[in-house]
Amino acid sequence: MSTPSQSGPSAQDSAQMLQMLHGFVTVQALYVAADLGIADLLAGGPRSVADLAAATRAHEPSLHRVLRMLTGPGVFREEADGCFAVTPLGATLQSRPDSVREWALFAGAPEVWAVWAGLRDSVITGKAAFPAVHGAPMWEYITAHRELGELFDGWMTHQSEQHNAALVAAYDFSPFSLVADVGGGRGSTLAAILAAHPSLNGILLDLPQVVSRVPSLDEAGVANRCQVIGGDMFASVPGGADAYLLKRVLMSYGDEDAARLLRNCSAAMTEGGRIVAVDIVMAAGNDPSPAKPFDILMLLTQPGALIRTEDEFRRIFTAAGLRLTRIIPTASQNSVLEAVRE
Repeated sequence: MSTPSQSGPSAQDSAQMLQMLHGFVTVQALYVAADLGIADLLAGGPRSVADLAAATRAHEPSLHRVLRMLTGPGVFREEADGCFAVTPLGATLQSRPDSVREWALFAGAPEVWAVWAGLRDSVITGKAAFPAVHGAPMWEYITAHRELGELFDGWMTHQSEQHNAALVAAYDFSPFSLVADVGGGRGSTLAAILAAHPSLNGILLDLPQVVSRVPSLDEAGVANRCQVIGGDMFASVPGGADAYLLKRVLMSYGDEDAARLLRNCSAAMTEGGRIVAVDIVMAAGNDPSPAKPFDILMLLTQPGALIRTEDEFRRIFTAAGLRLTRIIPTASQNSVLEAVRE
């Protein structure tokens, strides 16, 4: 790492900054590769650009330029005969359960790309750029635009599945008898918890249109141990559970709304119950972290949303009359924040 000096930045510093400034090209090139399904087309082995252009109806010389550019970060590899092959890194863009293809398609989509240009306005005003650009909050907009919404939902589902195993391994739900998953989406997290603990029962709460279809519960064979409720978690949450799970919910709301939701859960839980919030905790220090760019995404897309530090979490729990008892890291980006009533 370079250190400041009176002589100013070095040539290496300038080269590194230029590389960072070219990052927008990389994101759009990855979006194009994902949209055209290049990694899938190369799953069987190297193919010529002419082959790939014919399969994707792309302009052959332009496609070659994008593929060549993506050899730099190691996404594809150009062979001696001019054919291209996919690398293990590039294989993450293939259509498979552990893929990031849907996120590449969402992040680079023209509708979302337009929002990134609103960062300056968000920094000046503190307001999310998405509603200003599209005239509607992100959730409302992607619900009305089915293709974009399906990309986002698909990525959230894949990511949730990856996080669920880490959650179940890190936190012991066995002391509880009834877990309420508040804002639990289509139930994949609750399904994983109930499958790991056969004596446990569950409640799944989310908006009616979200829980109208909950295939994860059926697929895991736990639907008979779970009550599914369509409702507004800010209005009320079902009572009687001894654990209230909030997985990646608090990050989507400002402090006032987050504390209100925590109060709803606290009022509903049994004596001696626990709030189990699963969220990203922003680490201190200057080291690179996926949480830092994700926090900017939250700033741009959702009013009040943010990735909180430990101190910021403690403040909202305290405001809700709760005491944060422990923070448990998991094998994913998430940590488990356990809280009890004061």
